[in-house]
Amino acid sequence: MEASRGLDHVPNSIAHPTIELRELRYFVALADELHFGRAAERLHISQPPLSQTIANLERKLGTKLLERTSRQARLTPAGAVLRERAIQVLADVEDAVNATRDAAVAESRTLRIAAAVPVHETLLPQLAHRLTQHFPKLLLDVSEELANEAIARVLHGDADLGLAVCPAATGGIVTHTVRREEPVALVHHDHPLVAKGSATLQELAKLPLLLWPREESAGSYDFVMSLFDGTPPPSLTVLDRFDGGWWREMVAGGYTIVPAGAPTSPDYAKVRIANTESTFATELLWSEQAPPPLLPALLEAIDELTEAQGWLSR
Repeated sequence: MEASRGLDHVPNSIAHPTIELRELRYFVALADELHFGRAAERLHISQPPLSQTIANLERKLGTKLLERTSRQARLTPAGAVLRERAIQVLADVEDAVNATRDAAVAESRTLRIAAAVPVHETLLPQLAHRLTQHFPKLLLDVSEELANEAIARVLHGDADLGLAVCPAATGGIVTHTVRREEPVALVHHDHPLVAKGSATLQELAKLPLLLWPREESAGSYDFVMSLFDGTPPPSLTVLDRFDGGWWREMVAGGYTIVPAGAPTSPDYAKVRIANTESTFATELLWSEQAPPPLLPALLEAIDELTEAQGWLSR
């Protein structure tokens, strides 16, 4: 009985070597270019990992796929067969991924984003454009909130994603950094610091500091306090709304601290803070218990944008 079972019980790793999609992608790039240097550049890797991957692939298959010279390569008959089949396999995988994403989009249809000030005006338009490029069938429902409210909406299931600068650490909320920006002092355009070009924290501590209430944006408030070692400057003034009171205080020589990319107007100027390495962090956030169905694909698209824009290079 045992003998009649033949190859049915040959271990799968022996009967069929495990080939990774990465190996097929590397091989197709090399088969197209027939040059290790160009193929490595196309794959955005160095040449040694490419050479090692192709050598491992040949060992797994037990045959030569390329005839190599010091600079070029030529496909063997076996290599030509693998190239044709590998292109089809990679195309099928891409089709499967796209179909899965389309099904997930059809299921969720709308992605609700609670974006805090000032992210709603700065980063969000680029992010929304990238998401609609990747997911043309996905509808974005965006609301503008104060940072604490954006966190609350995500936590209570009223939004799928939040986007805020320095959101306060909150149980049940997961965050993912999208952008880092240096802090700058925002002053009236006639302020003496504008001509000076920069200021130290010690200099700023002697000037009237204006901040929003902690109840509106606890994380950003705490970040600014951390610049002064957690001790509020004696000149701190908390204004409960951005209105004429802010204007009067700024004209009188006050200032606030904002991310370098925050929107402003010709009435205001940004002054570099000379002696800090701290950064404002813009975070994507979602519920730990109820992440969006498309979360991995969303993060992939957002990370591509982050890398392209150099948002984490600070």
